[in-house]
Amino acid sequence: MGGSFPSRTALRSTRGSVLLETALAIPLLVAVTVALAWGLSLAGTSLALGDAARTAARGLARGEPPSDVLARARAAVPAARVSIMGAGDAVAVVVDEDVTAPVPILRGLSITLTSRVAVPRESS
Repeated sequence: MGGSFPSRTALRSTRGSVLLETALAIPLLVAVTVALAWGLSLAGTSLALGDAARTAARGLARGEPPSDVLARARAAVPAARVSIMGAGDAVAVVVDEDVTAPVPILRGLSITLTSRVAVPRESS
């Protein structure tokens, strides 16, 4: 019924492997945490771009001056590029922004987020 305990030599080798596994796991956990934080940041930026594009498109559809609409959109998302396209009975607004990775080791990694909104012009 009695169990046997591992020898001291076996315990020492186990301690060394635990230390090694922990030393390897910590950088992986940090990388996953940074990736999740960047993903949340990208989602927030995407929502802000969409809001700016919808607001600008609606203002243009109502007949507001394009300079005012552009100024409001650029104020909402300062780092973004805003462009307006109008053809016939519709107006479209494209808002895009280049987002770079937050970690210096991934400095060259950049993602372009784009939001396009097209709405019909409102008749007055």
